[in-house]
Amino acid sequence: MIDLKSHRLLHYAFMKFARDFDTRYTMLLKTGRLAKWYSQIGSEATTVAAGLALEKGDVLCTLHRDLGAILAYYLDPARAFPGFGFGEPDGVRPDPDEVLYRLACQLLGRADGFSNGVERSFHYGYFDPDHGIRHIGMISHLGSMIPVAAGAAYALKQDGSDRVAINFIGDGGTSTGDFHEGLNMAAVWKLPLVLVIHNNRYAFATPTRDQFACEKLSDRALGYGIAGETVDGNDPMAMSKAMRRAVSRARAGKGPTLIEAMLGRMRGHSEGDDSLKVVPKHELDVYMSQDPVPTYARKLWERGELQGDIQEGLEARISELVETALQRALENPVPGDEVASRPALVPVEVDLEADQQLDETLDEAREGETRPYVEGIHRALWQEMEADEKTFILGQDIAVFEGAFRITKGMHERWPDRVRDTPISESGTLGIAAGAALLGYRPIVEMQFGDFITCGFNQTVNMIAKVFYRWQTPCPLVIRLPAGGGVGAGPYHSQNPEAWFTHTAGLKVVCPATAEDAQALLQAAIRDPNPVIFCEHKYLYRRIKSVLPETGAVPALGRAKVRRPGTDLTFVTYGAQVWTCMEAADQLAEDGFDAEVIDLRTLVPFDQDTVLESVKKTGRVVIVHEAQLTSGFGGEIAAQIADQAFFWLDAPVKRVAYADRPVPYAKNLEQALLPTMDKVLTAARAVLEA
Repeated sequence: MIDLKSHRLLHYAFMKFARDFDTRYTMLLKTGRLAKWYSQIGSEATTVAAGLALEKGDVLCTLHRDLGAILAYYLDPARAFPGFGFGEPDGVRPDPDEVLYRLACQLLGRADGFSNGVERSFHYGYFDPDHGIRHIGMISHLGSMIPVAAGAAYALKQDGSDRVAINFIGDGGTSTGDFHEGLNMAAVWKLPLVLVIHNNRYAFATPTRDQFACEKLSDRALGYGIAGETVDGNDPMAMSKAMRRAVSRARAGKGPTLIEAMLGRMRGHSEGDDSLKVVPKHELDVYMSQDPVPTYARKLWERGELQGDIQEGLEARISELVETALQRALENPVPGDEVASRPALVPVEVDLEADQQLDETLDEAREGETRPYVEGIHRALWQEMEADEKTFILGQDIAVFEGAFRITKGMHERWPDRVRDTPISESGTLGIAAGAALLGYRPIVEMQFGDFITCGFNQTVNMIAKVFYRWQTPCPLVIRLPAGGGVGAGPYHSQNPEAWFTHTAGLKVVCPATAEDAQALLQAAIRDPNPVIFCEHKYLYRRIKSVLPETGAVPALGRAKVRRPGTDLTFVTYGAQVWTCMEAADQLAEDGFDAEVIDLRTLVPFDQDTVLESVKKTGRVVIVHEAQLTSGFGGEIAAQIADQAFFWLDAPVKRVAYADRPVPYAKNLEQALLPTMDKVLTAARAVLEA
C-alpha cells in the first residue's frame, strides 16, 4: 500500500500518461499515419480511478475513451514510474515497455498488436492470466458490452472468487436495450459488476435533453434495486472514492453499482468529424477551463505535492515511455496478407477413421427401448452437466418449470446454481453467456423458440461469432433453437433460421434429424471450443424415436451421414426433411429408382466430400430443406455442386424448400407451403426424367 500523498500523485501520473499518449496519436492522425482516432481527452480522471481500483484477476471491459483505465490496469506503477514512491514491484504485471509496445502497435494496426492488425484501436481483447490481466474489448454496437461484462461477472461469482468486472458506457449508450438487459440481469443475480457512465452530455451529437427525461442517469439504479451515484468525473479523488465503494460492495457480494461520471465534452465523437460544433461556445469554454489534467496538476502543486523536480521527472518518464513505445511500433511492419485468412473457428482435429468407426458403433447399438428425439437432447444435457462443472444452462422458464418443452426436467433440482431462469432478455442472456465463455465456462442458452433469437441477433453475429477471428480467444457456447414448422404454430414459432447463421463466419450450425444425433451432436457441440447454433426441429421432438447410445463418446461435427445408399439420385437434406426424403426414396424404389439420402447433420462445417462423392455416383441431385427457398442453405449446396461436380451431373440440380412466405397459422395453409413428400417426389421424378 502507498500513502495518500503518493496515491494522489499516482492518479496524476496515469492521467498525464493517458493525455500524452492520446495527444501523440491525434498528431499521427493529422499527419496521415493513422486512419481513425477516438480521443479520450477529458475522461482521464474517471478512467484512471477505475483502472486503479482493479486487482489481479479482475476483468476490465472498455470502450473507445478508456485509455486511462487500460494503462492503470496494465502497468505496475513501481516499474512504470520508478523512484516516485509508488511502492515495490508487484511481481505480477507484464514488463511496461513490452505491453506498451504491443498497445502502440495495436492502435497503429501493426503486426505485433494484440489483434495483429485485425481489429481497430480499442476493439481488441487481451487475456494474460499469468500476469493477472483479463481485458475484454468492445464492439461498435453501443451498450452491447454491458451484458458481456455481466457475463464475466457471472463467471467470477460462479468461481467463488471476490473478483469484479468494471465496464464503461457513454450517456448515449444508456438508451439501448442491452443497457437495460445487462444491468437488470446483473442486479437480479447480484453480480460483481461496476458500470461507469461517461456522461459528457452529448452522446455522438445529441444533447441529453433529447436522450432521456430523468434528471440523473444514476437515478436508474433505483429501478434496478442497486446502488448508484453521480460523481464529478473531473475529480480523480471523488472518482477514486466512488470506485472504492463500488468495488468493495461488489467484492462483498452486494451486487452491481451504477456510477454516473459527469464530464465536459472536450472533443468530437472521433477526431475530425466536426461533431464538437453541437456544443455551444460558452459551454465548451467552461469544459475547457475544467480540463481535468491541468486542473489536477494545479491542485497538487498548491498542496506542495507536484513541485518542479517531481513534475519534471515524472513527465520526462512519461515522455520516454510514450516515445519509446511509439517509435518501436512505427518500425513494426503491417501484418502480412495471410493474417486476413486466419481461422474464424478454433481448429478442431478430427480423426476421420476413428470417427467413422464410432459412427458404425452407434449404428449397431440398436437393442433396447427407443427414446424420443427430445429425450436425446435431455440426456446430452444431463451427461455434459455431470461431466463438467463449468457447463451451465440459461433460458426462460427452464428451472422449476423445466422449459417450454420440458427438456430441462429435473436439472434445476440437481444443479440449482447451474440451471438458471433468465428474464425475457435474449440479448442480455446471450451477452452473459459470451462473457462467461470468454472466462472458461461452457454456457448453453435455450431460446424458448428459435424465432426469438432475433432479439439477440447482434450478440450472436457481431459479438459471439467474431471473437475468435478478432482475438484468437475461444468463446465456447451453444445456443439451442427449437425451430421449424408443421405444428400449426404460426409465423413467430415456426421459422427455420439456420441460413441466417451459416452466412456468419465464426459459428457452427448443427441440425440433427434423429434422436441419437440429437444426443450425440449436442454433446459434441457442448464440447466444441466454438460457438454452435443447435437447431432442434420441434416437429421431431416426440415423433421420432431411437435407441439412444449409453457411450460417452461423441462424433465430430462436420460429417454428413448416408441414411440410405442409392445409385440413381441423391437427396441432400437435413433436419425434419430427412424423413420426408426417406419416404420419397421408398416411394421411388417402388418405381424402380434407387435414391441415396444424405443427412448433412451439420451445415457448418459442411461435409462437401460426402455430398460430392454421392453426386459423382448418381449424377442427379435434389436438395430439400424446410427453410425458405431464396437464400436458403440449399442455394449454397447447389453452388458448390455446380462448381465442383458439374461434369458429373446428368440433369440440373433442383431445390425443394418452403415458399418465400411467412408461416401461416392454419395447418392446411402451412401444409400448402411446406416441402411435402409429393413436392419432393415431383422434383425427383423431373430430375430422373431429364
